[in-house]
Amino acid sequence: MRAGLLSDNLVIRRLNDGFVCTATIIDDVNERAERGDELAKQLAANWEYPIEMIFLRPDGKLESKLNSYKDFPGAHPDVVAPGEQFPLLDERVHVDAFVRHLARHFGQE
Repeated sequence: MRAGLLSDNLVIRRLNDGFVCTATIIDDVNERAERGDELAKQLAANWEYPIEMIFLRPDGKLESKLNSYKDFPGAHPDVVAPGEQFPLLDERVHVDAFVRHLARHFGQE
C-alpha cells in the first residue's frame, strides 16, 4: 500500500490537507486497549486484517474505514496471505477508490 496508494501525490495532498495521520501496529493498539486507553479501544474494536485505514472524528468516534482486502481490489501478490491470490489491477483503481471514499465521507477536496 505504501508503494502504491500512499505514494500517490493526490492521496498525499488529500491526507496532509485534511487529516492528522498516524500509523500503529495492532499488537500495540491491543496492549493499550487492555490498559484502558479509549482511543486504542476504538481502534481495536474496528480493526480487521490485514491493513485498516480508520477515520475518527475529533470526538474519537468512528467516521469510516477502509480495508486493504475489501476496499482495494487486486492486492499485489507480495502482500497477500500465503495461498491467497487476487488479480493485480492498475494502482489508479486504488487511488480512485480512496478519493471517492474521502469525498463520500468528508466532502470534496
